[in-house]
Amino acid sequence: MEKTFTWQALIWLPLFAIAAAVLSMVFTSICIRLLPLLGMIDVPHGRHQHVRPVPRGGGIAIILSFVLTSAAAFLLMNWSADESRLLLQLGPPIAIMGVLGFLDDRFELGSWIKLLAQIGVALHFYMTDAGIGNLLNYELPFWIALPLTICWVVGITNAFNLIDGMDGVAAGLASIAAFSMTVWLILIGGATAVAAMLMIFCGACLGFLRYNFSPAKIFMGDTGSLFIGMLFAYFSMAESAKAITLTSLLVPILAMGVPIFDVFLAILRRIFRKYVRKEPGVGIMTGDHDHLHHRIDQEMHDQPKTARKLYSLAVLLSVGAILSALVSNLLQTLSFAIIMVIIFIVVRFATIEFYDAVSLISEGIRIPHRKFLITAFHPVLDILLLTTAYLLVSVIFQRNIMISPYQLRQALFYLAPFPVVLGLSGVYRTYWLRPGVTQFYKLLLAMLVASTIVLAMALGFILIEFEWIDRDQISLMREFYTAYVCMGIFFVFVERFILHYIESYCFRKLAMITERKRKLYRTVVYGGGIY
Repeated sequence: MEKTFTWQALIWLPLFAIAAAVLSMVFTSICIRLLPLLGMIDVPHGRHQHVRPVPRGGGIAIILSFVLTSAAAFLLMNWSADESRLLLQLGPPIAIMGVLGFLDDRFELGSWIKLLAQIGVALHFYMTDAGIGNLLNYELPFWIALPLTICWVVGITNAFNLIDGMDGVAAGLASIAAFSMTVWLILIGGATAVAAMLMIFCGACLGFLRYNFSPAKIFMGDTGSLFIGMLFAYFSMAESAKAITLTSLLVPILAMGVPIFDVFLAILRRIFRKYVRKEPGVGIMTGDHDHLHHRIDQEMHDQPKTARKLYSLAVLLSVGAILSALVSNLLQTLSFAIIMVIIFIVVRFATIEFYDAVSLISEGIRIPHRKFLITAFHPVLDILLLTTAYLLVSVIFQRNIMISPYQLRQALFYLAPFPVVLGLSGVYRTYWLRPGVTQFYKLLLAMLVASTIVLAMALGFILIEFEWIDRDQISLMREFYTAYVCMGIFFVFVERFILHYIESYCFRKLAMITERKRKLYRTVVYGGGIY
């Protein structure tokens, strides 16, 4: 069982934080001297705002101080077996993120490599019962829990990676969020081990902030930002599993409110700049100079003041979330009103970013691009068509997919590979109003590859679920699989052919009719030169 708070535990928490801060300062000062010898120097260029070369990769100091102090806490506080699971759940992800970030700071790895590593960490959390399996006392099914865990880990990890674009911002916001979550755990009598690790993490970030605040002597790099994001993803998932009210669920989310707002607006901004404004060189994973801290700094022209303003916004969100959660049992309406007021104040302070994103949305709605809308809608349309095919075949074979979680998991295995393979193959980049034979051949090849994956997953699912397969099961599965794949491919191809027909005959004929009805006027222009 997890231990709740005692006076002795409350005394240990600040001592651990101080120890982690001291260790972090020592390791950071060593990194300032050692990292340049390893070639880990951030030279000013492009979007960078510093004016002189600065060592990067200092996040290794945060990791080392956190790991060593956590080990000391484990020995001194006699953690129970349940609390010791924290070390097993966090051990491999810390190693993966530490090595990944260090290599990225040294060799600048590709974004897809980092994304795959983050997905691997999310899968580890899910397999060790540290994912999002329960929300508000409701047990989530596998096909919702696993994608939700992956999205949360990837999203929060990249939120802190994106916010790390100015001296002292990421380390300061991380320390505020960690301290706020610790206070919340103390108030509700949460797990002592989780609170101890959060306070250790807070101290490690503050010790690094001593050298990272503007003007920074060292940058944490991806070594630090990926580790920080991964750690917050883990602790927020752990607390969300225990939340029984919506307001208590919002405490860890709003504690990380500034990075979450920033990554949400960044994705929104890049989507509309790429697909609506069609700005060259813009991508979803391409960095820009328009993050929240950049916009505020453009107004203030002072990095320390910008960092302090972001700190104040983070404190405001954290305090508002804790207060609203504490009064939620007595005055639930008031608690939500408090949250709304806090979010409104934060948005008001961040209007330079928020309203720019809203203007992009409104511009995209006012000036829709047929190519963008059709291309963006195709993944959703394909999923609907494949789902329809699965339901129809289920009716034909007298199956009810809503009978049990077993049937729902089986449906996920039949549906999920198709949009994933089509997306990775580049099929969704095709403008399907004017495709050629090559595009249809590529679509057919991708559908056949996805069908092969479906077959392998279906066989593996039956083996895992029943541990044996008889001849009748094989026959039934073969017939069901063949009917579903043929119907799904037929639906997808027919939809593309219909679009091509509409473009070739309806749109063009309508344009010709419009041109015929348009009256032409002859105009003589004087002073127009020889022509």
